[in-house]
Amino acid sequence: MAELDEDLCRTPTFSGTDCCQDRTDRQNFVALGWPFLPKDDLTHMPSLRSPSATPGNYLLSRLSDTDFERLLPHLQACPLNLSQVLHKARSVIDYVYFPLRGTASAVTIMENGAGIEVATVGNEGMVGVMAFFGAKISPNQVIVQLAGDALRMSAHALTEEAGRNRALHDLLIAYHTAFYTQVSQTVACNGLHQIEQRCCRWLLMTHDRVLSDDIPLTHEYLAIMLGVRRASVSEVLRYLQKRGVVENVRGVIRVKDRAGLEAVCCECYKVVKEEFQRLLSNPRSVADA
Repeated sequence: MAELDEDLCRTPTFSGTDCCQDRTDRQNFVALGWPFLPKDDLTHMPSLRSPSATPGNYLLSRLSDTDFERLLPHLQACPLNLSQVLHKARSVIDYVYFPLRGTASAVTIMENGAGIEVATVGNEGMVGVMAFFGAKISPNQVIVQLAGDALRMSAHALTEEAGRNRALHDLLIAYHTAFYTQVSQTVACNGLHQIEQRCCRWLLMTHDRVLSDDIPLTHEYLAIMLGVRRASVSEVLRYLQKRGVVENVRGVIRVKDRAGLEAVCCECYKVVKEEFQRLLSNPRSVADA
């Protein structure tokens, strides 16, 4: 897996107040209508499924113009390359990432090298939120599962800004709580539910984070994420295709019937979805609890 190429990261072409003088310009950069979040809270944002939708990061879009401007000097635009390692397991967290497009996977690695995914992060959140709480070491290996791009900033800068900015502080606490819910629910799902249910949960969460019904993913990669044999994944996908829920194309899993996926899935997808809705719709209430 390729390490992050520093030369690929670049400072955004916008700067300071100019990029935020028109709120629409800022929305085009950071806002989106993520399906996990209440639609009435996103009336000013483009629909995720709309052809004209602009990819962005929901956490950043929750900040006011003033709070976002304070982060601008620290943000760098950066590509997310397939299988790129953002954080090594048990290594120092130097940077945090706010995905605009693409998804990352947090994987727990065993001593024998085996691994299993415990969480995914897309444009709804950020990679490295634990750095905000003073955790300098990543407990998981975080790799890019679907290529895209992101904004990154140093973990130190995030901590410093959150210490001065109550809105950012509250938002990070709410997101961390939601992220922890996803991790704990994924652990329970991996241990208690059948492979077809787990596979559907993974496909639904990934479908929420992409701008297409086509998910560029091999059976082998999905097997690694679920911690099962490739043959088991292929069998499940054949079953789902027979039901008309997905279509298997070489290197691509095409979602044809989202409601059908939800029908096969366990309750874990809904639990995580509802918790994200509850926590991120009013982050201040979480911080004050």
